[in-house]
Amino acid sequence: MAASLGLFLMLLLAGCAPKTPITPHLQNDITPFLKQLPSPVDAMRLHTRYADMLEHRYRPWRLEALDVTREAASWAERFYAKKRVYGINRLPLERKRFNRWLRNGAFDDYNSLKRHALTIHPTALRLFPTKHPIFYDPSLEGEGYPFDYAQHSALKAFTPLIVSHLSRDGGWAFVQSPFALGWVPMRDIAFVSREQIDTLMALPLVVVMQDALPIYDGRQRYLFSAKMATMFPMIGEEDGFYKIVVPKRCDEKLATEVSLLPKESAEPMPLVMNAAHVRRVVSQLLGEPYGWGGMAEERDCSAMTRDFFAPFGIWLPRNSRAQARVGKVVDLHRMEAEAKERYIIEHAIPFRTLLHLPGHIMLYVGHKDGHAWAMHNMWGIHTKGNGRYIIGKAVISDLWLGRELPEAEKNSLFIEKIESINFPAE
Repeated sequence: MAASLGLFLMLLLAGCAPKTPITPHLQNDITPFLKQLPSPVDAMRLHTRYADMLEHRYRPWRLEALDVTREAASWAERFYAKKRVYGINRLPLERKRFNRWLRNGAFDDYNSLKRHALTIHPTALRLFPTKHPIFYDPSLEGEGYPFDYAQHSALKAFTPLIVSHLSRDGGWAFVQSPFALGWVPMRDIAFVSREQIDTLMALPLVVVMQDALPIYDGRQRYLFSAKMATMFPMIGEEDGFYKIVVPKRCDEKLATEVSLLPKESAEPMPLVMNAAHVRRVVSQLLGEPYGWGGMAEERDCSAMTRDFFAPFGIWLPRNSRAQARVGKVVDLHRMEAEAKERYIIEHAIPFRTLLHLPGHIMLYVGHKDGHAWAMHNMWGIHTKGNGRYIIGKAVISDLWLGRELPEAEKNSLFIEKIESINFPAE
């Protein structure tokens, strides 16, 4: 009896043991790859790249109106009206609730306001003027939380905007940001004057170099926590601090104050892409939980690559498909897996090359043990029966991640699905 019980417990514990087949394909230390980092670009190229980033960053303030058509701006209304979507209770979303969001969108007023603004603290960019999520069938693998399809992106504090119009209830603003359009709560933005814009655009920028950095106003009262790659205008330095401009709101308008940012937590823009700076940026990204569209102020794959390049003065658009078109692009989709990996190892530039597959983007960091490796924030590995082996965070992996998983779909391995590489920093 005791022997049988012991055998039963051994089998039970074995069945509950954590899965480990993917461990050889993961790397926690960036050090082996930093040796492959190429020399930094010269001062002229660094200045040119940074000027391009500033052009994109301040573009909403240079527009007199949103530069997309009403039809293009309101695409989500038509797209999701045809979908069967679910609410936070995992039940089909009531049509009357969805229609209420549509009416509140007031797109008949599109481009009627045309006022410049900025975010006064981090906020979500939504497809509809509501915080309520929409999901596809949560009973399916890979659906439900965190895949809120109303979550379009996330905006950091001090992001320039142009406002098209307000929602019918006045609680939301439809905006164009430097990289996406969508709805933000009115309480999260402040309108800016032309004089304020000219003053702010003339100031140099300092970039936050750690996640969850508390930001205070001029009296050292807490305002919000800033993500790594948040940028603030800088007006000087003082005893181990950068003197920065922080945004506040007064009667819907911008009211700025001067605050202090510890020098150990920030750097003047743009950074030189050397080993020390790359290590510092990577340390804030690696291991971060996956956040679809900036859900819960976390990063998804494209937010991770945007925030990796941003401190170095390199601008990327919002989503993976658009990022894969920046710079020189090399099409690899006709290559077999082994040939594709050889090409990546021979031609990709560590920390300056993106690897693209449908719906996902990765940063190439170099080669190790004969394989190409990438850093990326991922949800999971496709398994048979439309399942997922959840990873749910930013990792460094080779491109064969999941090969030893018996339940993994072999044609869904990253190396099989990579379609192109591109060089946004070159």
